[in-house]
Amino acid sequence: MTENRFHDESVDSESVRYDSNVFVSVIIPARNSLPDLDLQLDGLVRQTYSGPMEVIVSDNGSDDELVDHIRRYAGSDALRLRRVDASHKAGASYARNVGAEAAHGEFLAFCDADDVVHPDWITTLVELAREHDVVGTAVETESVNTARALDWTPTTPPESQGQTTFLPYAIGASLGCWATVFEDVGGMSCDLQASEDVEFCWRAQLKGYRLAFAQTQLVGYRLRDRLVPLVRQSYRLGYGFAQVQGIYRNHGCPPVHLRRAMRWWGLLMLGNPLVPRAITRVSRGQWLRAVAAHIGEVRGGVKYRTFVW
Repeated sequence: MTENRFHDESVDSESVRYDSNVFVSVIIPARNSLPDLDLQLDGLVRQTYSGPMEVIVSDNGSDDELVDHIRRYAGSDALRLRRVDASHKAGASYARNVGAEAAHGEFLAFCDADDVVHPDWITTLVELAREHDVVGTAVETESVNTARALDWTPTTPPESQGQTTFLPYAIGASLGCWATVFEDVGGMSCDLQASEDVEFCWRAQLKGYRLAFAQTQLVGYRLRDRLVPLVRQSYRLGYGFAQVQGIYRNHGCPPVHLRRAMRWWGLLMLGNPLVPRAITRVSRGQWLRAVAAHIGEVRGGVKYRTFVW
């Protein structure tokens, strides 16, 4: 096993919370993420955080020459950049867990390979974590997306991000927690279609840990601007969230009422692309994204008994 501070029992997270030099490990799950990864690494180079940090790219089976590219990256030394092999099992959750296992820091900060963090991202996460165990920030989409992507996926207002009908959560693209907390909770689940960030945060809170979410938008979040990837992602999100809701029914998560789902399907039928957009105010991409998400919700909801009448 790799020798690191993450597994050092002498490190007490309570004792380092107010240390100005908290060691931060930034973990980026990556699979065929070039050239977007460079923009994320450039964003990390520009961080205002003054304490020690490292950046771990957790390679989930890339075949885009990622190993050589990381060696050649100009800011490698400044970031203490390194790659770890996370190719044994597909999925961002597995890659995040492998990255956490290899981390040296007391605090873990998770972001995605195709996004771009703003300069105050790490500073904000660490400051929030002085009084909390799991933390996150809102994201924005204007800075990194095409007009088509923005049209297909309208951005959720920051005050509504991280909210569910059960417990709040930190978005996986901008999530931080103390390494001891991540280990105690058991890392992220590798058995979900999506919403692993939601499930991790719910599990942590039910275990007694405190969560904080800053509404400041500190990550440029990448949206899909091709229909097939958008539809696939939307289906997984709908299925995955219904799966998590079903799993947590016994812990107090409210069920989904079939009447609500039927109402949504009625609205989708009325707003289909055959009706002029001037009337529906819904683009073809928006409609397909919503349909895919609700198909996923129905399939996941039936399988995991998320629905009630």
